[in-house]
Amino acid sequence: MIDVRSARAGTIALSALAVGGYAFALTLLVVGFTNGQWPFPGGDVVDYYARSGDALRSGGAVYGGSPGFFYGPPWAVAFAGLSWLGPGAIHAVILALDGVALWVLAGRDWRRLGWVLWFPLIPFELAAGQLNLIVAAAIVAAQRGTTWPLAAMSLAKVWPIFALPPRYWRGFIVAATVFALVSLPWLALWPAWIGTLLSRLPHPLGPVVPVPFVVRAIAAVGLVALQRPWTRALAAIIASPDLYWGQLVVLVAPLSLWLRRNEFAAVSKRTSDASTVPTTHGELATD
Repeated sequence: MIDVRSARAGTIALSALAVGGYAFALTLLVVGFTNGQWPFPGGDVVDYYARSGDALRSGGAVYGGSPGFFYGPPWAVAFAGLSWLGPGAIHAVILALDGVALWVLAGRDWRRLGWVLWFPLIPFELAAGQLNLIVAAAIVAAQRGTTWPLAAMSLAKVWPIFALPPRYWRGFIVAATVFALVSLPWLALWPAWIGTLLSRLPHPLGPVVPVPFVVRAIAAVGLVALQRPWTRALAAIIASPDLYWGQLVVLVAPLSLWLRRNEFAAVSKRTSDASTVPTTHGELATD
């Protein structure tokens, strides 16, 4: 009887914690928008995404301007397809994708989603219209073998590629190639993008986490070597050359993977078992 009551009390407490997460995130969003602290559409949407799309459609320079655009050419093409509707439409699409991302990060569980929403950077991310939550969800999805979102986000920020499980590299390459072909009519964008990334490295656009890149890179190599889903996710985050404070919202990815580590270990074992079948000569055939 005591065990039953304890379990029931624990369930109620965890559910209350989830409800509190929804209330916390919603309160921050409502207060931020109604007070004018967070404009809609967000600054990044107006200054980077819409501007790059307009530039591509009008034949202007996508890269090298001010404040600058740093995502890969396929993203410039995507924003060009939306920018004619205005920055508000772009932000609305990103918010919809953020909703899907949060659902993936929560493991498709409404209560777990409430716990995730306690992460204080999430409302700021939603308001800004940035892509970091989508990156986080892509990292989590890749650990199960769904690599096309990670391919798309690696063409935006590059560093998410470090979260790719080695066994899924083929699907990743195919997806990245398909996304890259979207920009085929604008091949000149690729060297311009690479040049922009290289020129920006010594000059970050905002305050960054005060840990030298060399130190973070060494730590990232060690984490990747452990070959655990959550360590790959954490390695990708800290491998970012310019690790901005707002980018730390992606930490929800390794946190989600660590909390579900037993689940992902079972998936990995099933995948490994499925890739090993007996041959007619009693030997083993593997991928």
